[in-house]
Amino acid sequence: MQAVILAGGTGSRLWPLSRQHYPKQFLTLDGEASLLQQCLHRAARLCQRPALLIGQDEHRFLLAQQLQESGLEGQIILEPEGRNTAASLTLAALACIEDTPDELLLVLPADQRITPVEALLQAVEEAKSAAQQGDFCVFGLTPSHPESGYGYILAQQDGRVERFVEKPAVDKAAQLIQAGALWNSGLLLCRADTWLEAVERQQPELLKTCRRAWGQRQRDLDFIRVQPDAFRQSPSISIDYAVLEHEQRRHCTRLAADWQDLGSWEALAQLKADQADEHGCQIQGNTLLQSCRDTLIFGEQRLIAGVGLDRLLVVDTPDALLLANRDQMDSFAPLLRRLGEQQRRELKLHPRAYRPWGWHEILTEGPGFKVKTLSIKPGESLSLQRHQHRTEHWIVLSGTAQITRGDQCFELEANASTFIACGERHRLQNATDEALLILEVQSGERLDEEDIERFEDRYGRT
Repeated sequence: MQAVILAGGTGSRLWPLSRQHYPKQFLTLDGEASLLQQCLHRAARLCQRPALLIGQDEHRFLLAQQLQESGLEGQIILEPEGRNTAASLTLAALACIEDTPDELLLVLPADQRITPVEALLQAVEEAKSAAQQGDFCVFGLTPSHPESGYGYILAQQDGRVERFVEKPAVDKAAQLIQAGALWNSGLLLCRADTWLEAVERQQPELLKTCRRAWGQRQRDLDFIRVQPDAFRQSPSISIDYAVLEHEQRRHCTRLAADWQDLGSWEALAQLKADQADEHGCQIQGNTLLQSCRDTLIFGEQRLIAGVGLDRLLVVDTPDALLLANRDQMDSFAPLLRRLGEQQRRELKLHPRAYRPWGWHEILTEGPGFKVKTLSIKPGESLSLQRHQHRTEHWIVLSGTAQITRGDQCFELEANASTFIACGERHRLQNATDEALLILEVQSGERLDEEDIERFEDRYGRT
């Protein structure tokens, strides 16, 4: 059995905590591990083979970092852009069918919380026989309340699925629950060849484009890249709409677990409900409240003080502050659309950007200057590069930096600094086994990523 982790979502409804370039599956929302890392550990319990991760090219370094931090093995397939879950699963099936046509694929969304894992193990074992015989096996949960953000499954006593209902209104959801409907977990178990045969029947164009994209795949470092032009021609459609709603052989297994699809602020509030105070307020970060009721506050470093707040959502990040009425927390689409129309960087980028060598985070910026911190992992290095429109001043905050500047190569310890002039070739390396932290001050007429000319780069960037 092959675990297929779908890790290409954008998690827009958790903005501004989640960004397009740093979506929710990479966030640590409960405990000490991110949602993706939790999913990787679930997959390791369920399948002996290393997991197959399907994600977007723009998240490649985050995927690699999360896989490395999990301590587990895995294979990463990169999509040039998101084309929804049906295309992702088709790529996974094509990857598996070359060696084992009847391989069971266990599809796991990367942004869910499922505990205990033993309950999932039991449900998967119960579904294996039907999946091996060619059924599409879905997993349903007993609803705790009418929820308009989830899909529903209506199934017979023997597990045969009658129909799916996608995100109904609350009153319709209540009627479905009364009729015995289950929440649709989004998990799927099926054979690789069964999936491809169904896609050929229901979505032949999708199979055609994915075959072409997979047939021209290339290896790049630790990644498998499919052919971009071919993949972009694939229809953007979900697993449910593409195949499951049309096929007859569908089987539902009950999943007796604590399951949460953390796709909204209200879902996150429910996850942390036991942490609410006597007035129904939930707080995270440096917060002080007085006479507040049913208010959610997610902060980071700054002090957040509130007086007389009633049913509000407050999310404070270094570059964006969200204030919302709790009764409208699932109505962000128009706001996000306006942010996109205005091309606001806060919609896409997080202040901390991850790279294969570590990360950098913008502390402050203004006309002609930018101040950042850089964390370089042990043994890693930035590219040999130069800038034509800016100078840089590096200050070592901790660790030991190995500096290449022009024809010079030297080391700097903590509290030492150096200056990089415009047009000067330079490189920053960490040759030690401890993290290196740098304060970088940029000044000049252009401070964007376009003003980087790379000469040598171990990660293959140009």
